[in-house]
Parts: sequence; structure tokens; C-alpha cells
Amino acid sequence: MKGFLKKSFICWVFIVALCLMGCSEPAKEKVSRFLIKTPLMTITSSDFLEELDLKKAAYPYNIHENPAEYNEMVIHLVKMLSEEIILLSAAADKSVNVTDQEVDSAEEEFKKDYPDDSFDQILLKNAISYSFWKKRFKKNMIIDKLIDQELKKKIEITSRDIVEFYKKHHIADDQDPDNKALVLKKIENEQELVSRLRLQKTQDQYDEWIQQLGKDYPVEINKDKLKTFLLDIEKREGSENATDKSSKN
Repeated sequence: MKGFLKKSFICWVFIVALCLMGCSEPAKEKVSRFLIKTPLMTITSSDFLEELDLKKAAYPYNIHENPAEYNEMVIHLVKMLSEEIILLSAAADKSVNVTDQEVDSAEEEFKKDYPDDSFDQILLKNAISYSFWKKRFKKNMIIDKLIDQELKKKIEITSRDIVEFYKKHHIADDQDPDNKALVLKKIENEQELVSRLRLQKTQDQYDEWIQQLGKDYPVEINKDKLKTFLLDIEKREGSENATDKSSKN
């Protein structure tokens, strides 16, 4: 009886161990898939590949033939997405979001600048799926809402700020009477002037603000995964040199 219980216990431990291994493996795999992450959000390799395809659309099709320029493009994208994930993490933490209705309304307004099927043609030309565009459009709306709520609206505008801002534009355009009249017309009412001043102050304070957010939501980059997206300059140069030597021989 004791032998049977002992064997049963060993068998049970073995089964539990297998189950734990089976359960823990996907978790490890999921963790290792991240390319960029904060404590609240993750960008996977597949997410990054989508963004990279979009970014490459703005570059010459043969950019991969210039490894240094290609790698610079990839690193720039990493920096851009790192900043974006910080902002989206802050938005999630502060419950800043947009509803589907808000997104649909903003999309409808946005598409007014693209008559007929020109918007669809742009997506098609750049090989961008509508679902990907919509997802990015929503992210941008959330980020804009966060900046507006947490930075822009908290900026104080004093009467002295308004006077100085007005004088600055008035003096700056004194040399060009025609342009001066145009500028003054644009900011002739105080509400418009305050709006422009608030935007300028937002831009001035943005760098310091995003740096603080970076401390609150630190970014981690999976360097091993990142290497898979970079072109190996040394290997490529070595290969080209070898080709040159063989052609000379």
C-alpha cells in the first residue's frame, strides 16, 4: 500500500511538473516577444514590423542597399515609438481615452480633405491597411487628448504674456507691412492670441514634460530583438569586398 501511494505521489508530482512547464512556456515566449515596453504597455516585433513598413513607404524603395541610412531609419522609429508608448502608458494610467463615436466623427471630418476615393487610393498606394490606419488614428487622438489635458490646459497665461507675445509679433513683422497686416488680422481677437500663445508654451514645455513621463513610465528595449531589424554593415562590407576581389581575380 505504501509503495502504491509512493508511486502515485511521484506520478502526480511528475504530471504537475509537466503542467507547470506547459503553462509557463507560453508566458516566457510572450515576454521574449516584446521589442519595446513600459510597465503598462508592450510593442511586439510584429507591431514594430507594421510600423516599419509604414515608415519605409516614405523612403526610396532601395533604401536597404544603404545599411547606414536604413539602420538610422530603424533607430529613429524606435525612438519615435518609445516616446509614443510612454504617452500611451500615461494616458492609460490617467484613464485618458476616446470613444468609438469620437473616433468615427474625427475620421469623417478628416476625410473631408480627401474627395471621392482619394483617401483609399493613398492607403492602397502605400500598402497600408485601413485597420492599421484606424488604429494609428485612434492612438494619435488619445495622445492629443492627453497633451491637451495634462499639459496644454494647465499652462497659465498672464496678461503680461499676452502683451509680450503681441509685441513680439508686431515688431517682428514691422519690416514687412503686408505680412504684418495679415498676422495682426489673425490675432486681432484675444481668444485667438491666447490660443496661439498657449500652443507656443506647450511646445516650449513639451521636452521637459516628456522627460518626466519617461521617468514615470521607463522604456525597456529588447536589444537582441532589435538587432534582427538592423542590417549588419560589417558583414555587408565584407561581402562586397570579397566580391570585388573575386571580380579582379
